[in-house]
Amino acid sequence: MTRIFSYSLVFLLASGTLAAQPLRKNLSSDPVKTGNRFSVETPLTMRDFRYQGGRSSSPSGLVQAMRTKPGVALLSSGLIPGLGQAANSKWMRAGAYFLADAILLAVHLRSRQRAEELQQQYEQFADRNWSVVTYAQWLVDYHKSNGIYSQNEHIDELEQQVNGRQAAYNPDIDWETVDLQTLREVERHTPFITPDGTAGNNFSHFMPEYGSQQYYELISKYYQYGPGWNDFGIDRHGEPLDSQYQLSWNGEDMPPHFFEGASLADQFNDKYRVAGNMLAYMLLNHVVSAFDAFITVKINNNRLETESSLFGARQFILKYHF
Repeated sequence: MTRIFSYSLVFLLASGTLAAQPLRKNLSSDPVKTGNRFSVETPLTMRDFRYQGGRSSSPSGLVQAMRTKPGVALLSSGLIPGLGQAANSKWMRAGAYFLADAILLAVHLRSRQRAEELQQQYEQFADRNWSVVTYAQWLVDYHKSNGIYSQNEHIDELEQQVNGRQAAYNPDIDWETVDLQTLREVERHTPFITPDGTAGNNFSHFMPEYGSQQYYELISKYYQYGPGWNDFGIDRHGEPLDSQYQLSWNGEDMPPHFFEGASLADQFNDKYRVAGNMLAYMLLNHVVSAFDAFITVKINNNRLETESSLFGARQFILKYHF
């Protein structure tokens, strides 16, 4: 009890003295001693006990915010890869992210431009060499040759539309001749007949609107549209077909223009795929750059907090009286 009383008395005396004489600090690393007291420079306040890192805790401007706020760094690099890294002086990573984005964007734009050029070439090729009139006339003859004319109630109407017509291989003219809905109804009720005389399922596809992406895709992809090409009647090697009114499952009776159109379509589709992949890689680059910037700022902040202590890089000198 005596020891506790003595400590309490000393504490009270010290508190009274400190109340009478404010705490002061000396920022000098070699404080000057005068008499029995240390010299003082400025009053010690509660602000001196707050964390103060190497950078300002209240950011001024976007750059300072990207240095101290992980969320701002994340958003910045998410929008422009490398921006958050550059603000934190990570120049190599900043350059790598930015350069990768620029290269990917350039490849995307070039691939898309090339895809559009190849697509235009293919569409022009198809318009010159495929005709809906040729296809419709073959359907009529196909039904007659295979003895299924009477089984399709729409074939007579289609025959009236193309009877005596000559294919112009000009879509603006040929599509004035054939009614699209009538053609679709005929296709819905047309069986796929193979060279051995076997009737399989009905045609699997119906003619899309002229000029649509699906229109150009189907006429050089599915065998039922092979007879619409102007060189139908010979196989891909130029040999005449034994019969033009049965269709093989393997496409061996498709004409050269069918395969040439398919090749052109593959070329522009490949370019579109490359362009799409570049966009996906760009998105990935943005995401990786954003999280890299976020982690960089978090690590920097944690390092500063770890290196900092309550009495950090300052010396505090208390002056008091008994």
